[in-house]
Amino acid sequence: MRLEDIAVRLRRRSAWEALDLGHAMLHAWAPRVYRAWFATYWPAGIVILLLLWPWPGYAMFVLWWLKPVFDRVLLHVFSRSVFGNQICVRELLRELPGLLRGPGVLSGLSLRRFSLARSLLLPVWQLEEQRAADARARFRLLGRRCRDHAVWLTVFCANMSSILLVSMLITLSAMVPGEGHDLSLWEWFGDEPSGMRHLFGNLMFMVAETVVEPLYVASGFSLYLNRRSELEAWDIELAFRRLAERRSTTIGAVPLLALLPLALGLALSLPAPLCAQESAQPTHVQSASEHSDLAHRVAREAIDAVLADPVFGQVTEDWRWHWREQPAADDPHERDWLKALVRTIEFLAEVLRALFWIVAGLALAMVILLVVRYRENLGSERARVAPEFLCGLDLRPASLPADIAAAAHAALASGATIEALSLLYRGALVALIDDCQIEFAAGDSESDCRRRVAGRLPEAAEKCFVEVIDAWCLAAYGHLPVSVKRVEALVETWGRHFAARVVRP
Repeated sequence: MRLEDIAVRLRRRSAWEALDLGHAMLHAWAPRVYRAWFATYWPAGIVILLLLWPWPGYAMFVLWWLKPVFDRVLLHVFSRSVFGNQICVRELLRELPGLLRGPGVLSGLSLRRFSLARSLLLPVWQLEEQRAADARARFRLLGRRCRDHAVWLTVFCANMSSILLVSMLITLSAMVPGEGHDLSLWEWFGDEPSGMRHLFGNLMFMVAETVVEPLYVASGFSLYLNRRSELEAWDIELAFRRLAERRSTTIGAVPLLALLPLALGLALSLPAPLCAQESAQPTHVQSASEHSDLAHRVAREAIDAVLADPVFGQVTEDWRWHWREQPAADDPHERDWLKALVRTIEFLAEVLRALFWIVAGLALAMVILLVVRYRENLGSERARVAPEFLCGLDLRPASLPADIAAAAHAALASGATIEALSLLYRGALVALIDDCQIEFAAGDSESDCRRRVAGRLPEAAEKCFVEVIDAWCLAAYGHLPVSVKRVEALVETWGRHFAARVVRP
């Protein structure tokens, strides 16, 4: 990209001026723009109309949905023209596959299709070839000051396109010969319109887009150029480059210094008056130098005075209410009690607003606390399925013996302490699920089971359950020996509290 070749005069513009610049760009390059548009949009539109001839109601929707694809063609022409490069239709058709494979095509037809600032986003995809996170960061940077203007551009062009379409359809309806024809658009897009009416409606839509869409792309592109020029100081860079070119042309006169020895010899051979006249020349040069220094000092003092102004370079945002017409400070009719009343009301308003936010925050915290505390009961109306496996243990009824206490005594007699504790633990869990209606999650651990049971059983039963969990953790996870007497005591206690609670199928 060579800024020296840019065909647009770079200067600081407001966003509205930048949008107006797009109209000037379209006016200047209209022939090449519309040649590209008629070479791509209209053939594709005719093909779409023919393919969807049995379903003419969907043709207009498809044409509207594919507009971002044809916007790429327009932007390609504008981007080449802004740097003085003309593009013919044949060259455009050769480059068309590359435009359709560029970044942002799928996003522009899916996620970003309904973006109201897509005229500003398209150059980021097509010209800068940004993707993913880099593109999103670029969108945020470019749209920081001009996204609202791009949105208004979309709203304006959408309304203009709709107005043009409706106007042309009403005009055609009015020109139809015969009597009794109303001007309702339902005749064009109703339930049972004729095929020709749908065809004319779709063609009028294409005509409206032909008028509006090039202006939309040109204005969005000019807004993009203005924002980049503002961020990257293109106008300043271009001014420095031109200054450097002028200095380089003056440096070309340096070879003339080779004639200096000859000129010096001629000067020495001149008579004395001429030498005296030349000796007075440095005084003139000295006075010019002093005049330049004086002008520089005056300019510096003026610049310093501007920079010293407290208003310069400051932006103040005031969110307080002010009277539109403020009385003069020396107004004798001003009432002090009214000012005191206003200040009191303002103070009370601030206090009430602070109290409101405090109460709202406390209420929100209370709601969150209640949701977290009773989250398990929020879905109590729906049927819950008991887990078949919990803590790695099989809780299915078929996996448990008919008499769990007897089976635990038998396992303990054979020296299988872990198996006996497993039977007690599994039986207690099944009893709590079936009889006590305590809900366990499939991923609960031993500590989770203990927490869920806390406070929901009699003290003796809860103590027995906790002792079973402790013994099970020591034997199964800690691989520590558990005395037979302790296990036998647990079996007896378990039988009193959980044997009758186990529901058998």
